[in-house]
Amino acid sequence: MQRMSGIDPMFIYSETAASPMEVAYACVFDPATAHAGYSFEAVRDHLTRRLPGLAPFRRRLMSVPMGLDHPRWVDDPDFDLDNHLHRDGLPSPGEEAGLQDLAADIMGRKLDPDIPPWEMHIVEGLRDGKIGVISKVHHAVIDGVSGSAILAQLLDPTPEADPARDQEDVWQPAPAPSRVRLVTEALPDLLSNPVRMVRAGQEVGRTALRVARHVASRGTSALSIPLGAPAQFAAPLGAGRRVSFAHLNLEDVLTLRDYADVTVNDVVLAVCSGALRTYLAEHGRETASPLVAVVPVSVREHSERHAMGNRLSAMFVPLASDQERPLDRLRTIALTSKSTKAQERAVGYSTLAAAVAQAFPPVLARPALRLGAQIGAVRRLRPGNLVISNVPGPKFPLFFAGMRMLSVYPLGPVIDGVALNITVQSYVDSLFVGLNACPKVVPDTDSLARLVEEELTILTKAAQNDSQLSHAREAGSVLTGPPPEVRPLSLRVPESTTEQDAFLCGPRALAFGVPCLQ
Repeated sequence: MQRMSGIDPMFIYSETAASPMEVAYACVFDPATAHAGYSFEAVRDHLTRRLPGLAPFRRRLMSVPMGLDHPRWVDDPDFDLDNHLHRDGLPSPGEEAGLQDLAADIMGRKLDPDIPPWEMHIVEGLRDGKIGVISKVHHAVIDGVSGSAILAQLLDPTPEADPARDQEDVWQPAPAPSRVRLVTEALPDLLSNPVRMVRAGQEVGRTALRVARHVASRGTSALSIPLGAPAQFAAPLGAGRRVSFAHLNLEDVLTLRDYADVTVNDVVLAVCSGALRTYLAEHGRETASPLVAVVPVSVREHSERHAMGNRLSAMFVPLASDQERPLDRLRTIALTSKSTKAQERAVGYSTLAAAVAQAFPPVLARPALRLGAQIGAVRRLRPGNLVISNVPGPKFPLFFAGMRMLSVYPLGPVIDGVALNITVQSYVDSLFVGLNACPKVVPDTDSLARLVEEELTILTKAAQNDSQLSHAREAGSVLTGPPPEVRPLSLRVPESTTEQDAFLCGPRALAFGVPCLQ
């Protein structure tokens, strides 16, 4: 039995029917590499052998009576893999759009709270005999980094399964704790609540002091306040979801990173910024005010690299979507991203959030968060317009039950007031982009996904046309010292619309990608 800690309980208390707090991966596999080909039974056997080593997949939440303390993770004494593993099929011809529709349907449904909070859908019928896998886990269990760690435990670096990871012994769950035991073990935490409240108050004071020191050392212009973002995407959230996929060539992104002396994350944010600017213009929306992205940041220590749960903070980055020139957007984003990252490191919002979350028992925290959801608190305060998350993945191919993974599209949750989530993952030589949105607030995400792909080409062409980056210093670029050595970009930019479409959707776009903040 394990007590929920940190900010993990908040993902449970803040969840509503219209905003399931769940993350997912939609992957495509090639069964040609499996020794005996694909079969649903082989996938089930593979999961059965790996489950003994995946404790988060075998545990469910158990509430403490009377809401005296945060819930406990306990072994599910009635665990049944068939409650979690599902077999689905796409109608012919098995296009990617069908996988997107199925992922949207899955992302719009809450997980069963009475069993371990995860499910996996094996999707048959994809074009050319490919197999899809959509895995969904509650956000209280994992963040982006720990989610990648779980994914790695299910996958192998070769088509042959790693025998060291397979466990033939039947897993035996521990007995479920009684109500008396739950109350007894919660009493010390309940009695220490006043102490935790005092500590939370002290942390608020320390955070305010760190903010003041940060402003004193860098000036008010370096302070990013997570309030008052533009009103774009601020309509009430509906229950439906729309999922779209995009893929970017990692080499092209890295070339731009080196060329402009910025980070991969700066390039990703600039690509999203340009795509959103065009999307808003095409849909007759205002573009004069820059959108603000909530960018999750892992604060996981090296010693916590194998721990589940969430170790997260956030940056609130203006996307410069009001600026017309692609390179101006990239330079501005690089500056503001560097500033907000320094602010997050100096202030330490994750410590504050964890302290406050632990100070209040669910009997107080749950109704407060539910009330906030009912009155649309986030939508009214507007800390940001969308979430953009980016987590690095492996540079080598991975296999599931012998099948080579070709692509992996990560999907994050949306909430009232932040109705669009764009998550990026690197894998081998690609960045794969998953868009999850409420179509009532953000319609036509397919066009936005297309614009994300096109924007990388536009940004690359802008860099080629302005190879000396002659306006870098005037625009406030992060470049220091003499201009970087100019070298031609490796990306060939298509000239015609037809050729561009073929270029963006060609074979090299079928590599593998995972969310990536670098």
